[in-house]
Order: sequence, then C-alpha cells, then structure tokens
Amino acid sequence: MSQALRSVAAVAVGLILLSVVVESVEFGLVTIAHGAVTAEPATYFGVRNRAWFLAAKLAYNTAAAVLAGYVTARLAGRARVAHGFALAVVQTAAFAWALANVEMRKWTPDWMWFALMVLTFAGILIGARLQMRRRSAIS
Repeated sequence: MSQALRSVAAVAVGLILLSVVVESVEFGLVTIAHGAVTAEPATYFGVRNRAWFLAAKLAYNTAAAVLAGYVTARLAGRARVAHGFALAVVQTAAFAWALANVEMRKWTPDWMWFALMVLTFAGILIGARLQMRRRSAIS
C-alpha cells in the first residue's frame, strides 16, 4: 500500500471509529434512559440533552477521541502526531459544519458544540501522542 493511501486510510478509519463508538454509546444510553428505542428526534434529543447526559457525552466523546487518535497514529505508521492532527482537523470541521447547519444546530446547545470541538481535538492529539510514546518505548 502506498504511503499516501495508508495515510488516507488511517485518518478515515479513525473518523469512522470515532463516529461508531460515539453514536453506539449515545444510542445505547438514550435507549436505556428512555426505556425503549425511539426514532422520534424530539424524544431522542429530549433525553440526550439532559444535563447529566451532556456531561456523560463530553466524557465518552473524549474517550472515543483518544482511542481514534491512537488507532489513527498506529495505522499511519509514520508521522503519527501529524496524522492525529489531520483527523482532529477533519472532525473539528465536521462539528463546525453541524454548528452552522440550522437543522442540526437546533438539537444540541451551542456551548456543547464548542466543548466537543475543543475536547475532541485535544483527545485525538492525546491518543496520537500516546501511540507515538508507546512506539518510542518499544523501540
């Protein structure tokens, strides 16, 4: 596999991993808190936007970001932190797009989007640095 393809794949896998982990945890917690699966956005976000849930969201989103940064750096094979940075930029751009999108913005408080941008960016970089340090310790 060419290095360019490997780089793109590493960032794509990190982005997919982050999304799958966050969305799975969120859906599971909303289902548990609501007592049933719901497809109704007002009900779903009514549960998801409770104060305790938003605090939990910050925690599990950050943990997933660390994992995604770590995996991205591992898959990249070189320039690990740079690949983590690329993932962080792509994810932050996605959050910024959601914040600018009126339909998406109405379901999540603005402060939450900004907190997610900061914590996810930092979490991804922490994960990439952890992988780099682990790699250095093994060598």
